Amino acid sequence: MRRPNWRGMTRSIWACALVGPLVAACVAEAADNAGAVLPPPVITRQVTFELTFANSELVWQGDPGSPNTLVSIKPGARPIATDVCVRTQTEEYRSTYRRTMREARIVAAGDSRTVLAFTREREKAIGKIDAAGQFTANDFYRQNGALLPTWPADASILKYDAEQNVLYYVVDAAGPQISESLDFLPLSVADAQGREVCGEYQIAYEPAAEPNHQSGKVSLTLRGTNESVTVATVDVPATFRRGEVQLGSFDNQRGAYWTERDYRPGAKTIAGGSQEPGEPSVTFSITRSQRVDQPRLVLTEPIDAAAGVAGPAKITIDGNFDDWRNVGGVDDPRGDVAPYLDYDPDVDLLEFKVANDDEHVYLYARVAGQIGQAHAPGGRGYFYAYMDVDRNAETGFLPTRDDDCYFGVDIGDDCEVQFEFVDGRFRKTFYGFCGLGGDDNVLKQIVSLGKSQYGRLDDAGRERANYKSEYIYRQGATEITADLKLGTSDTIRLAVSPDGREVEVVSDLGGFLKGAAGRPTVSLGQSIDVAAGMECSGRSGRRDSRWAADSTPAIRGYTLRPVVK
Repeated sequence: MRRPNWRGMTRSIWACALVGPLVAACVAEAADNAGAVLPPPVITRQVTFELTFANSELVWQGDPGSPNTLVSIKPGARPIATDVCVRTQTEEYRSTYRRTMREARIVAAGDSRTVLAFTREREKAIGKIDAAGQFTANDFYRQNGALLPTWPADASILKYDAEQNVLYYVVDAAGPQISESLDFLPLSVADAQGREVCGEYQIAYEPAAEPNHQSGKVSLTLRGTNESVTVATVDVPATFRRGEVQLGSFDNQRGAYWTERDYRPGAKTIAGGSQEPGEPSVTFSITRSQRVDQPRLVLTEPIDAAAGVAGPAKITIDGNFDDWRNVGGVDDPRGDVAPYLDYDPDVDLLEFKVANDDEHVYLYARVAGQIGQAHAPGGRGYFYAYMDVDRNAETGFLPTRDDDCYFGVDIGDDCEVQFEFVDGRFRKTFYGFCGLGGDDNVLKQIVSLGKSQYGRLDDAGRERANYKSEYIYRQGATEITADLKLGTSDTIRLAVSPDGREVEVVSDLGGFLKGAAGRPTVSLGQSIDVAAGMECSGRSGRRDSRWAADSTPAIRGYTLRPVVK
């Protein structure tokens, strides 16, 4: 879990030594529970900077489609986007370790918690955790071992970790355990006395003064109240091979990705010979690795540890993500997948953030692949911001596998902000409401919170009274929508980063529905729980092709605070 910050969100504490003014003290050899001396953990840090340049700012020494073609950055060129990621790999020896049951979610229900396991035959309730933290398996757990192959036959060995809200059991370690974490800005650092250092992070690119073996330098700076410290710096090579860079960038004007053929000279035309707007871009990755001894990031150069926490972010939906770099959020592991879903990096969420001002709520998400990509004709992709507006899991819809494509979250989903991509192109933005009354009350704007189901029809084909409604809000009018239906909400806008990995979304607060008394379901001063989800149709065109999906942990207790003038 990430620790609390000024917005009530949490961010995990990561640790490393980067290039620059950072140190890592040696650690003594560890001893296991039996008293045996174990070797210290081996920790490797990779700092990866990403620089994105417009294609016109590059020199291609051959066909951009060839993996051996060289490309260089023109002197004086400036990136249109920057990013940084720290990958931590830890290899450690222990005689025992925790096996955490990530293949389940735990949902609060009064004083107890229900445990739902991901199986190949939908999510199944497998037991409860009582107020004392004791897990008790139910008959399904005891009688369906084939559907729970990773769960221990003896459920009594399972323990509950309330802080992480997970079940685990202790097993003997057969060898070194290797774990990975990915961390994006803002990072967590300490000074030499162990105090947390606060400030603002900035990424800067400095072109080379004259042509040589380098194109320049890229650096990460932490700025305090009266001073700044360079946390990491890397030289940018003068040339890259085509296989080392990313083509296929996203164009927010067209709402679609450029293809590899668009990078060839004279290729930016469409049917009839008219010129396409905009131009493609190329993303360069520069990585530096370092072995460290202590899992804590420490600044060697002094800086005011009480420099102050970043204030409310001013977000602009423009495809430039610098304004998100100092906003905290929640992380989600790379590669997590449920047994009933396929894995697809284009919906593998890594990070989720929220911000607001007096009139809008802003949402941010990052994926391992590229947002909205289609892998089969007619392929579809969706984003969901699940909002528990009353912080009560007993109202709204509990996202699960009701539609064969959900990766469940553990909050009651009352309202959603969504978007749809079809065939790799942006299609529309829209809302979801999961409460009482269905479409009729949504159109009348007299909705009420309450328990809802995903589908309008039950398994017998009968219409439910309370089900999830999807609608657009356009020119002051509410209209019911559905998958693939044209028409987008003018109260929701989005932009994708040039490399396709990040998306920012804004919704006007006025786009959310009102109750019978005219009270908005989402408004300033309100505290909500919110999580992100993404899903896409299968990579093959077959009707039985499975969907891929992922969701993030919830940001709990986010308060829509008015902006201080």
